[in-house]
Amino acid sequence: MKANDSSIHGDSRTAAFLLKYVMELNPEDIYIQKKYAVEMIRLGELEESKKVLEKLFARAKQEDENVGLILGGVYTTMEKEQLAQQTYKKLMAIFPKSEEACVFLAKSLATDKQFSEANALLDSCQKKSKGKAIFAYYRGKIALVQEKRDLAVKHFQEALKIDKTYYQAAMGLGLLREEKEDYKGAAQLYENFMKENPDNYTVLSRLVQVMFAGEIFDKVLPYAEKLAGFDPSDLNLKIRLGILYTDAKRFDDAKALFKQVLESVPENDKIIYYLGALHQQTGEFEDAVTYYTKVPNSSSLFLDSNLQIATILQVRAQEDTLNGSDEGIKVLIDFVKKQTAAYPEMKTELYVNLAGYYEGMGKTEEAIHWLEGVAETEKFADSQRYFLASLYAKLSNYDKSVALIEGILKRDPENAQALNFIGYSLLERGQEMDKALSYIEHASKLRPDDGYILDSLGWYYYKTGDTKQALKHIQKAWGMQKDDVVITKHLAQVYLKMQKLKEAQKYFVEALKNCKVESERSEVLKAMEEMEDKRLPASVQAK
Repeated sequence: MKANDSSIHGDSRTAAFLLKYVMELNPEDIYIQKKYAVEMIRLGELEESKKVLEKLFARAKQEDENVGLILGGVYTTMEKEQLAQQTYKKLMAIFPKSEEACVFLAKSLATDKQFSEANALLDSCQKKSKGKAIFAYYRGKIALVQEKRDLAVKHFQEALKIDKTYYQAAMGLGLLREEKEDYKGAAQLYENFMKENPDNYTVLSRLVQVMFAGEIFDKVLPYAEKLAGFDPSDLNLKIRLGILYTDAKRFDDAKALFKQVLESVPENDKIIYYLGALHQQTGEFEDAVTYYTKVPNSSSLFLDSNLQIATILQVRAQEDTLNGSDEGIKVLIDFVKKQTAAYPEMKTELYVNLAGYYEGMGKTEEAIHWLEGVAETEKFADSQRYFLASLYAKLSNYDKSVALIEGILKRDPENAQALNFIGYSLLERGQEMDKALSYIEHASKLRPDDGYILDSLGWYYYKTGDTKQALKHIQKAWGMQKDDVVITKHLAQVYLKMQKLKEAQKYFVEALKNCKVESERSEVLKAMEEMEDKRLPASVQAK
């Protein structure tokens, strides 16, 4: 009993030690000798195991097929294929319908590259055991060893025809498709098998893996749910399932699942972050902040968690400001100062966030103040330089604005975004229009399908009076970036200039819908004021 207990708990050394003495007490007990041999195999003591099994097989082969199978396996591991084959042949003489002896002998023959003999043996065994798919399956395995993939497919299909529940054949067929990265084909094959065998865990597990690998996200959810039901302890699967729920906008299911996972791994930073993001997505900002603040500073998600908190506080500050309260901005500034004092490495990102609040409220000078505070740091990225340059341009400080972008062009002369920025800046000033066109056309050659550059090109034509070309380019740009406020406003202004007031009003309204901050809304409303001066009689509008 003590030996069995040690074996169950993986302590083969103690199990073998005890069993050796039990064997001395009862040297005729086949069961004890077999167990001792197995423990010696687990310890890697193959020679000792072989000695025991050889004596046992010579004495007990008529009674216990497993002794011979184990002995054959030991011979194979010790690379004694001839002895292994002799053992399996003796077994087959005693047990002519033994599937294991037949298959093991065939595998041994194939290892010796005796492929014809192996296949002939499997054919013979299949005739003796009607309705058994294992022999066709192993013929497929042997074909793979010979790199005859088409033949392997034929044998695997034959195995499934014999037995629709033989999942090893389905796996063989699926893996061959996976090797070619035909994930859709493999998934379809596994799905077809699951229709006949809905509770097969092995194929279901592989199906889910393939669907994730092949990004077949539109079909994976019900299978992932079923797999999670089979194995509730698989936390990685639950995390993936939670993400699928999120993508499917089943936010309550996602939250419940992630909370369940968090109970098992309460310190998991990714799960904590996911829960914060979910509550943020569903507008439960207090709960979102609570989760984000639990992300430890040792986590790679710590910086992003703080940025998400700052984003939530920024939205709240904007709402408070619009309602006549300064409470929200005080909280945001306190958070930024506190976190940057404790973690200087996040100063740039948090200052940029704060600048975003001021820019959104139309307080351009304050936004510039915060950005200039980090403009010389290493973490100040080009995207943030564009942001600062656009703020300078709003205050007509074009020298500083252009200087920032020219710094980018100095490092990267073929930067289409920088070329477009300078060209558009010249357009807005109404200066050096030819030079502006040169910059924008250069950018357009580098990135011909960029909606923002197409808008700039259309705006050039608008500024120079060619409304037909302006409409052509800005319509195309709007088709690419329908939610961009500036492009939508430009399209409205082109229609306004063409005296098509209904179309102009339509796109002005669309631009207003897309406004996210007060400064954008103010600019659209200002542009709409021009409509009042261009009202025409209904008869003219109809044209």
